[in-house]
Amino acid sequence: MLAHRTAGRCRLVVASLFLLVLAGCSTRPLPLNYAPSSVLTAEGKVDVTAFEYLPAKGGKIKPNQVRNTAMGDILFEKNVDAIMRDAVFSELRLVGVKMDKSGNVLSGKVEEFLIDDLGYSVDWTLRVRYVVTTPKGDVVYDQVKNVQRNTTKFANVFGALNETIKLNIEQTIQDPAFITAIN
Repeated sequence: MLAHRTAGRCRLVVASLFLLVLAGCSTRPLPLNYAPSSVLTAEGKVDVTAFEYLPAKGGKIKPNQVRNTAMGDILFEKNVDAIMRDAVFSELRLVGVKMDKSGNVLSGKVEEFLIDDLGYSVDWTLRVRYVVTTPKGDVVYDQVKNVQRNTTKFANVFGALNETIKLNIEQTIQDPAFITAIN
């Protein structure tokens, strides 16, 4: 009787793992609704313009794909450059920065977005170059912000993704040179 129960549990575990693997291999785009959540405050004004997603420029990955190391592709309904632009706009507005088309201009380049999900945990890397220019085109801020973090394998993926993006943007908000560039 005990052997029968153990075999049944084993089959259930194997079937569950099989379904998890198949779900990870899905090529259907995932919806990502970024929710700003910073508790920082900042003052200034800026016009948030286009962001570029450099890993997709060479054609190695799709514009709506985040590089990952495990099987399957991680695809979003929106392109990564649009996700980042909207996230930066939302976070800056939430912390108190005014969105002003007559002010300095903030653009960005996502240099790396990697989810290393091979193994027992997940390593997240998000590296973005933020550039602020004057209306005349003079560069007044040019910095790369890099976030590297580790989460458990079965954490809330969307929560971990939102947190990774937020932490990257907060590095910029906390940079006194950035605040000077938007004031």
